[in-house]
Amino acid sequence: MTSYRQLLAMLRLLILKSNYPLLFIMDFDYIVIGAGASGLAFTALMQKRNPDLRIALLEAHNLVGGCSSYFERDGFIFDAGATTLSGFISDRPLLQLCNELDLNFQIKPIDPGIVSIFESKIVNRFKDEKRWRSELKQKFPHIDHQKFWDKIQDINLFGWKLSQSFSAAPIRDARDLKMLLNSQILKGPKALYYLVSSVKNFLEIQPDWDEDYLKMIDEMLFITAQNKSDQTPMLMGAMGLAYPNDTFYAIGGMKTFCEELSKKCHNLFLKNKVLSIHKVVDGFEVKTSKQIFKCKKIVSTLPIWNHAELFSDEKIKRHFLDNVKELTSSSECWGAFMLYFTVPKNSTRQELYFQIHSKEAIPTCDTHSYFASFSHPDDNLRNISGNNERQTVTISTHTKTSKWLNLNREEYENQKKETANFILKDFCKKLGFEAHDIQHLTTGSPKTFIRYTQRHQGLVGGIPHSRLTNPIRLLFRPNPIKNFYCLGDTQFPGQGIAAVVLGAQNLARKLS
Repeated sequence: MTSYRQLLAMLRLLILKSNYPLLFIMDFDYIVIGAGASGLAFTALMQKRNPDLRIALLEAHNLVGGCSSYFERDGFIFDAGATTLSGFISDRPLLQLCNELDLNFQIKPIDPGIVSIFESKIVNRFKDEKRWRSELKQKFPHIDHQKFWDKIQDINLFGWKLSQSFSAAPIRDARDLKMLLNSQILKGPKALYYLVSSVKNFLEIQPDWDEDYLKMIDEMLFITAQNKSDQTPMLMGAMGLAYPNDTFYAIGGMKTFCEELSKKCHNLFLKNKVLSIHKVVDGFEVKTSKQIFKCKKIVSTLPIWNHAELFSDEKIKRHFLDNVKELTSSSECWGAFMLYFTVPKNSTRQELYFQIHSKEAIPTCDTHSYFASFSHPDDNLRNISGNNERQTVTISTHTKTSKWLNLNREEYENQKKETANFILKDFCKKLGFEAHDIQHLTTGSPKTFIRYTQRHQGLVGGIPHSRLTNPIRLLFRPNPIKNFYCLGDTQFPGQGIAAVVLGAQNLARKLS
């Protein structure tokens, strides 16, 4: 028989998930803020390993996924970002996550993992290293590729091994420091060397250098590290340049991946934007747009820029403001301009991910390339209208948020139109489409990301990796708030779904 306490708890949950405010204060062991990839992964892992823990996952939006979320438009499901899945090789984060949580969704390997399109050449990033070297030799015949790409592979493997042998980064307390002292990181001084040396330091630039080759490397790094070869540390750069040999597609897109993870999270509260956090005697009090929660510990996946405004305590606010200033002082952070549309299905096209280089700079975006992500031709789950003759396309390019946030409505709409028209014209030319092939078009800007992800100024992709950033600050991130932890793409060890999932796995291992 159901007890009075159980009925009351069920009533609270039902009302909380409605659109009506509550007077109840709900009590949990953990509150996780943000249902992006890291928040979902951490919550699901902790729930699996500690079934008796009461864990609440709070999300401001009405859908899970954060920057890797999805939306429905005109009968199609679009990925919110031009997102790829990697980390399914043995002992990598996503394969470990799927195995531990028994996630049930279909993935397909994508080869080539990315295609770089220039005005006069197309370069396929094949998974097989021998085939990739052959492609490089054919497309850039006057460059000796062997030494550089051998080094990329070696450092990539070293980086993944390092990330698994040392799971305490960033250092938050004495326990983490002890793990550091016992880890492999101090036995390999080359790690520090790779953190302060740029990717470009390892490129042997020759007199007959091909500029397209450097553009290809720079723009691939821009996707993975938010920086170019002269500033990206070799450790992060090598892992970013190697990721296309571990590229997969989830049937159903990011919707399938995110929803499958959310099924493992028992107490998911959507439309609960966190408004304030207060330290109390036995933990924290968290006020949302719907309710007040109490908890013993908090794990926040919000970007570091968002935290200061949540605390009234001046010492805590200053900690986050100083952290932001130090970590971003040598890096320019980026927003994104997005296009979403459909094109006629091409069942013979196996390439899904394209880095397309434009001869001219994209208006308002300060970049000469954009990333295009196609849905798989066999993926009918994203065509909810039953129209299986079309594929979805998501395009993303970097832009400065300052160029979008202070415009009046007319200026804003005109700027979106100018930017979209430029990209679409180039896209059709490079990939052989006609203007009438583009249907169901919609666009997004930093303003869109502010609205749907609540990220400060619409900044996405994390803090750019820079060799000018003090590497010690990446490893040591002391926290003045006991039992408050941070995850996500503005935290070490990195960016992208594989990296933020790795961070969630590391923290879950520490707290389990």
